[in-house]
Amino acid sequence: MKILAISNTLNTKYERGQSFRASALLSDVSKKYRNINVNSEDYIKYIYSFSKKICSQTCEINIEKGAIQDLVSKREPAIFIMNHTRAQSKDIDAAIFFNALLYREYLYHGLGENCLRSKIMTGKGFLKKLQDGGEKLEWMGAVPVSNSMNQDGKKQNTDMLKELIQEFIQDKINIFLFPEGALAALNFLPGNYKFQPGVSSIIKNVLDTKPSAKVVPLGFAHNRELSSIHIGEPVYFKKTEMGYCASKGNADSEFFDKSLANFYSGNDEKLITENGLAVERDKLIPYISGILLKNLECCAKEAKQELKNSKPKVFVI
Repeated sequence: MKILAISNTLNTKYERGQSFRASALLSDVSKKYRNINVNSEDYIKYIYSFSKKICSQTCEINIEKGAIQDLVSKREPAIFIMNHTRAQSKDIDAAIFFNALLYREYLYHGLGENCLRSKIMTGKGFLKKLQDGGEKLEWMGAVPVSNSMNQDGKKQNTDMLKELIQEFIQDKINIFLFPEGALAALNFLPGNYKFQPGVSSIIKNVLDTKPSAKVVPLGFAHNRELSSIHIGEPVYFKKTEMGYCASKGNADSEFFDKSLANFYSGNDEKLITENGLAVERDKLIPYISGILLKNLECCAKEAKQELKNSKPKVFVI
């Protein structure tokens, strides 16, 4: 299997038309994948090859800024938040596409065995509709999320989140999720009503143990011919002696919320406050959600803009 890097160590120009050679693993139509050790490089190669098979649409993605290389070189876990569009099936493909590029870079640098594994939070109902009940996707990193509001559903989600948080704290995984969840279908609702507190809850709990939590917004947009992914600037949440801080993230973008941009007013990070006082832990979730919502909305607008000017820059895996 030949791996081509997004950019090599000599910083030579990367040609977006490059691709990778599919391996023999693509012909595996049985359940032989079960025999692959999830802690091995072969596990990453399998997912990488599988992704190429299903991601046939070309995609505009701002890889020239070096964001993927930065994620790989820093070796720090990240929570990736993604917006839903009206074409939600393409949103799933875009998430798979991005993860393939991330795994591709890990493989190129010989980190397939020890790299962070991706955990992608996925609706349990969607997985059950698949022919194998979602078994293969779960093996590849999909984490079933219950949409039920009864006690059993809530308990399942709570137990799942506890496990994910522990793995994240131990620097074992990246977490991918759509904060809107099933509410994304309600197009008439504004974003602040659809942005669910799960991601903010994860961050709050991570900060009880780790000094910071990194969130990377991925903006998605699509038309009939192409898809677009905008990799946003990371947003860091930190716990300090003064209280909880948030970095400016995408505040320099022309599409960023102006009132929140003014809040940062040239600062790289700011203390999260309410009426001039530091926000306490128990009241933190809605503030984290508000900051992340504005960053994700900004990146979604960036993706739409880049989609309009994508002809000379399309990328195919």
